[in-house]
Amino acid sequence: MNDRNDIAVNPIFSRFRNITPVNGFDASDPDNARQNNYAWSMTELDGYLYVGTARNIPYSIFSSGILGDIPVPEELTPENPVMAGEIWRYPLDGRGNWERVYRSPENMMNLGFRFMITYTTPNGETAIYAGALTLTPNLFMLKSVDGITWYPLDSGITGFSTRYMTEHLGKLYMGALPLTGQGGIQLYSSLDPEKDGWELVDVSGDPDKNPGGNVDLLLSYNGHLYVGTGLYTGFELWRTLGEEPEKDNWKLVVDKGAGDARNEHPWALAVFKDHIYIGTAIEAAVLSLNPDDPTVPPKGFDVIRVDREDNWELIVGGEPVVPTQPTTGTRGKALSGYASGFGNISNAYCWQIEAQGDELYLGTFSWSVLIPPFLPILPDILAYELSGDIKQYRTMLLETTKLLTRPNPNLPPVSPDDVLPELSSLLAMLGRRVFGFDLWKTRDGIHWAPVSLNGLGNPHNYGVRMLYLAGNGNLFLGTANPFEGLEVWVKPWKAQLGWPVFNR
Repeated sequence: MNDRNDIAVNPIFSRFRNITPVNGFDASDPDNARQNNYAWSMTELDGYLYVGTARNIPYSIFSSGILGDIPVPEELTPENPVMAGEIWRYPLDGRGNWERVYRSPENMMNLGFRFMITYTTPNGETAIYAGALTLTPNLFMLKSVDGITWYPLDSGITGFSTRYMTEHLGKLYMGALPLTGQGGIQLYSSLDPEKDGWELVDVSGDPDKNPGGNVDLLLSYNGHLYVGTGLYTGFELWRTLGEEPEKDNWKLVVDKGAGDARNEHPWALAVFKDHIYIGTAIEAAVLSLNPDDPTVPPKGFDVIRVDREDNWELIVGGEPVVPTQPTTGTRGKALSGYASGFGNISNAYCWQIEAQGDELYLGTFSWSVLIPPFLPILPDILAYELSGDIKQYRTMLLETTKLLTRPNPNLPPVSPDDVLPELSSLLAMLGRRVFGFDLWKTRDGIHWAPVSLNGLGNPHNYGVRMLYLAGNGNLFLGTANPFEGLEVWVKPWKAQLGWPVFNR
């Protein structure tokens, strides 16, 4: 359809341009390219954009058994799974090609590079620091001063990954995370990670005066360091009372998930027009940090914002699933009028928020496109989850199919064994206009408009994993696509020429 007002299916209308001629980058190896399925991190150095990939994330989750003994659909299964995170780069001006500059040794079990940052030490050395997620509890980090030569740093930190790093007052801060679940807070700082190593920030004092939980987000703003933590009682946002972190010298800004304990993770934040915007998430849409209740029903994300005086208000969100009584404020009604997930329960994450000029962009993770591939194995899933006879559920599906087909006797008959595959194919076809991530934007933080409702025209793009504002003003968008491999898009700042376009 060529209607420019059809924002759900027309990516050109959004002014974003696809700059990945091959999904997953690797034109020489389609299976390897497909395994680069998340644009997990981005940074820039010396005129290049760098992208750290994540490898086989849905396949790893489902095959690990963390969600139970669920078969992995063929669509999500690589031919030869290799857990070896990669780093690729591309000229910031668009005049060149993608090139791979690093690939992890295959014996490391490196699922990818979860965060990258370009940092300049007090001695004037500028380098990229790339933190990985590995299956061993020794936090793995790379460093490169030229973007071509990469070497590992001995962090000395017990942790499986870092999700965020930030520079604050000339010092680099980082949070280390457990593989799953909720751990003790691990916040580190360094003036030079290679020469000085990392120093653990002491937050061991009064729990009412120090942050706790998983360090999900970090922000340097308004002369303070902000820390967003994941907790099964609801996420929290803390800030330093002074300029630098000191034990017992923190202020709690948001607590108890902003009124809903199901808001366990603060996974996106940005500063826009003197407010901090924070988006929430439930890990893998159903995984809780609560060890006594590790799986929970899905819900859509919420968005709040915080002003310079630490007052917060709900921007996107409906009635809380697990109501709480925050000590820092009152939940109230969503100023935008939108319920959680912009009214879409499959929008499990507000995954990225980033401003470009006078517009604030928000990208989601939506699990709806996973319904068709999992539908044919629904009996197996029910058998595991219910641990009983599934005949009644198959009968229910067959009876439902009869009801759907009875009004039209001209429809061809469907055998019982084909019911779920046929329904899966039908849903996949019908869902092309609505499956995939949402991308929204606003100019005032309250009134939001959709840019795309189906993954910028590709419903297999189920998440906006990265929004990165480059120094030249261009906004880069990296997708999560476990079916075909990641894509990278760009929205140039103002009118810029020379960008190749690879729209589908």
